[in-house]
Amino acid sequence: MPSRKEILGYLYGLEAHGIKPGLGRIKKLLRALGYPQKEFHSIHVAGTNGKGSTCAFLFSVLKEAGFRAGLYTSPHLERFNERIRTSAGLISDRDVVRTAMRVREAAEESGQEVSFFEFATAMAFEHFRMRAVEVAVVETGMGGRWDATNVVSPLVSVITTVGLDHMEYLGDDVAAIAREKAGIIKKSAPLITGVAKGTALKVLTAAAREKRSRLFRLGRDFTFTRIPGTRLFDYSGASMALEDLSIRLIGAHQYSNASCALAALEAIGEKGYRIPEPCIRRGLEKAEWPGRVEVVGKRPLIILDAAHNPDGARSLGEALKPLGFRRLILVLGIMNDKDIDGILNRLAPLSDVILVAAPDTPRAASAETLVERLKRHKKPARPYPSVAAACRAALKEAERNDAICVTGSIYTVGEARKCLRGLKSS
Repeated sequence: MPSRKEILGYLYGLEAHGIKPGLGRIKKLLRALGYPQKEFHSIHVAGTNGKGSTCAFLFSVLKEAGFRAGLYTSPHLERFNERIRTSAGLISDRDVVRTAMRVREAAEESGQEVSFFEFATAMAFEHFRMRAVEVAVVETGMGGRWDATNVVSPLVSVITTVGLDHMEYLGDDVAAIAREKAGIIKKSAPLITGVAKGTALKVLTAAAREKRSRLFRLGRDFTFTRIPGTRLFDYSGASMALEDLSIRLIGAHQYSNASCALAALEAIGEKGYRIPEPCIRRGLEKAEWPGRVEVVGKRPLIILDAAHNPDGARSLGEALKPLGFRRLILVLGIMNDKDIDGILNRLAPLSDVILVAAPDTPRAASAETLVERLKRHKKPARPYPSVAAACRAALKEAERNDAICVTGSIYTVGEARKCLRGLKSS
């Protein structure tokens, strides 16, 4: 049997096939595997921002309630295993190899030249079947309509937010992107959305009506109220009202994400998956989602956040403002195919010093490109040969009352976590 290193080498080699819209290949691959996606129920989650955190809330509550739960997300921060997990934990190295071998044999049998994401999705579904998962929380990779995950028949669909991202694949405006994300809406499965107004809501409303899917939207069908001066909030939905709920994830946007998760839990409750209130409370409070306003040091304050589009950068900026620090040192690495200026417009004004580096991926914008783009913001910006070098420089630069924020891409945050591992909060 091949080693994990050999299997991952093969798997990452599939990235050369690029992104391939369409469901034909994944359907044939899953047919060759014996339709593993039909062996468990699912909650399908899409959105420009917030979908990962919403998945984390859902998965944590399902675990607390004693379900054999699954979670499939992408991309990973440090290890491929992070993408596929069950109530028992991350997929083991041994199961990565065994599951990949089964999927590889099925791909050869079906004659399909599949993409990396299609292969990983099939691995997740096969692993969930082998582990007898009852309910899996499945995050789309990008968009929804042609996403490889869009072969599940979910109990409920969730679309957290709609904004401008992946425009080369999803469309040039919010309406086009909303139509792509609306592709996950299924007949008889309710739709939960955090989109409360505007063009995107009109698109989702029309799509839900066409699919005969009941639409529940934030601000009308379910709401939350933050309790001033605390990390607590109250929730009111279609069938339950809960007070003094607590979450550990930082940022005002996380209350919206938690509320979308609660509305989805209400929806599956109507289909027999009723969850006791204590499990909901514990699950919300225990939910973790690394790399999203993640505090990994306190003096200086060190924050990691994978904001990779203007909306994500805006949410990060809002989360940073109340944290109380003297200077903000920004460590920044952004992909070349992202809205670089849109991200910089929201984060540069908050920063006192900006250290830039390109993470180790061909998609990354060069440090020199970012320095050039930052000139008009009139903030000190220095290039570094790697994210690790930029992090080390930030630690030397920062004083105890300063803050360091590493952001711009999940790749940047992943490399920073490796560099900063072992750092102790003081």
